Amino acid sequence: MGIYEEMLDEPRTTREYMRIVKALLLSLCLLLPGCTQDVVNPEQELFDDNTFVNEDEHIKLTWTIEWASTIRIVLDKQEGPNIDLYTMTEVNYQKYEDCDSFVYLADLSDPNTAAANLEATVDAGTYVTVIDNTDCGEAQPPDQGGLFSSDENDRARVDYRITAQ
Repeated sequence: MGIYEEMLDEPRTTREYMRIVKALLLSLCLLLPGCTQDVVNPEQELFDDNTFVNEDEHIKLTWTIEWASTIRIVLDKQEGPNIDLYTMTEVNYQKYEDCDSFVYLADLSDPNTAAANLEATVDAGTYVTVIDNTDCGEAQPPDQGGLFSSDENDRARVDYRITAQ
C-alpha cells in the first residue's frame, strides 16, 4: 500500500466535515437570490420621471415595501404653479380624492412646494404618493376664469424620484 491509499482509508475528522459544510453553505448562499439581502441593502428605485401635471389633476404613485425601509423623495417643479406633494395610506387617498380632510405622512410630504428633498423610515405596507395640482390641497392653481376670459391649463412640469432602501 502506498501513502495515498492509506490516506483514503482514514475517516474524516469533524473539523474536515465542518469545512466542507461551510464551503457548501457559502456557495449556496452566493447562488440563491436574496440570501445576502441583510448584508447588502441597495437603494431600489420606485419611480423616476419628468412629466406634466395638468390643472385640476394629480399623479397617483402607489408603492409597496415588504419591510421597514428608508424612503427618499426628490421633487423639482420646473415650470408652472406650486404643487402639493403628499404621501399617505390608501385609506387616506380615498379621502383626498373626495377632497375631504385627510391625514398624510408629514416627513414624506410637502404642501405648496416648488422643490422637496425628503427622507423618512416607514413600516412595511402600501403607500400612495400624490403630486397634486388641484384645489384639494394647500397649493391651488391660479383661477383665471372670469366672465370675459377663458381658463388656461395651468399645468406644472415636475421632475421626481422616489427610492427605498
